[in-house]
Parts: sequence; C-alpha cells; structure tokens
Amino acid sequence: MTARERRALLDRRPAVTSWRRLLEAARREYSVSTESFEAQFESVFRESLHRLIGFLITAGARRVDAEDAVQMAFVELAHAWDSVTHPVAWVRRVSFRMWTKITARNHLYDLHDDLPESPQSNSSNDLVEKSQVVLFLRRLPPLQQTVMAFAYDGCSPLETAEATGMSTVNVRQNLHRARANLARILTAEGIC
Repeated sequence: MTARERRALLDRRPAVTSWRRLLEAARREYSVSTESFEAQFESVFRESLHRLIGFLITAGARRVDAEDAVQMAFVELAHAWDSVTHPVAWVRRVSFRMWTKITARNHLYDLHDDLPESPQSNSSNDLVEKSQVVLFLRRLPPLQQTVMAFAYDGCSPLETAEATGMSTVNVRQNLHRARANLARILTAEGIC
C-alpha cells in the first residue's frame, strides 16, 4: 500500500490515527459480517428447505427435481444475499423458476421417462408426496395446480403473479377454476 493510499484511508475515517488500526478494524468488521451472514443464511435454510421442497412437489414437481431446484435457489440466494430483503419469499420464487427450467429441460430431452424416480428404493413414506392434497392437486391442469400450490403455501394472488410472471387477474381466474375443479373431484370421490 502506498503512502497516498494510506492517507486516503485515514482521510475517510478521521477517528482512526493509524492505517494499521484501520485495516484491523476492517478485518474485524468483515469477520463479524461473515459470521452474521452464515448464521442468518443457515436459519433461513433450516426453516424453509423442507417447506420449499414440499411446495414444489405440491406444484407438480418430482421429488428429485424439487430438491435440485431448491438447492439451486439457495445457491443463488447466497450470491444475492445483500440485495434480498425477504429471503424466504425470494427463494420460493427462484426455486419455482428453477423448477420450470428443469421441467423444460427434461421435456426437451425427454429424460424423465428413462430415469427412475429415485436411485434407491425409498420406503420412507414421504408425507408430502403421499398426502391426499397433493394427489388431488395432481389431477388438475398444470397451471391450476401451480396456482393452488402457491395458495396452499400461503401466498396471495399478487405474490403468485410476481413469482410466475402471470397477471394477477390470470392468477385469480386460474385459482377460481382450480377450486371449482377440486370441488367436482371431491364430490365425485364422495368426500364432499
């Protein structure tokens, strides 16, 4: 570091009398901010990982694709952490977009018919995949299934529209149709 650069640093922080102290303070601040980031990120990850995977499965994703999409979304969140104000909503929106990219890629190469759902036999009885709600939602058209998954996850039509890129009117219309179709399905099954 040149003498000119040291003077410039000292001019920015007049309370600091030594450039060495300034650099030590910067290192401490960086260390604290890194620890804070890791703790906050881990908290968001732990709180929302399984819920996001369940959300994508409810929207129609295979478990493998849902896990991949959520993992990619968390990687993106780590890169954009400083600019994200609502990390859970942000990662939900990004994981949905990642899943649509995965789905488009799978349709393009038609790989999903050739690959098994799971590389190993899974006898864990995954509650999300086997729930009655998911089974009924899978009988809806894809767009209606998607908006119902957002509604089931607690999102408003505005949040759903922002995440999917649709208009709010379109979301509400598909939500109305999905509810009507679900009512017909439940009536036909003798549940309602």
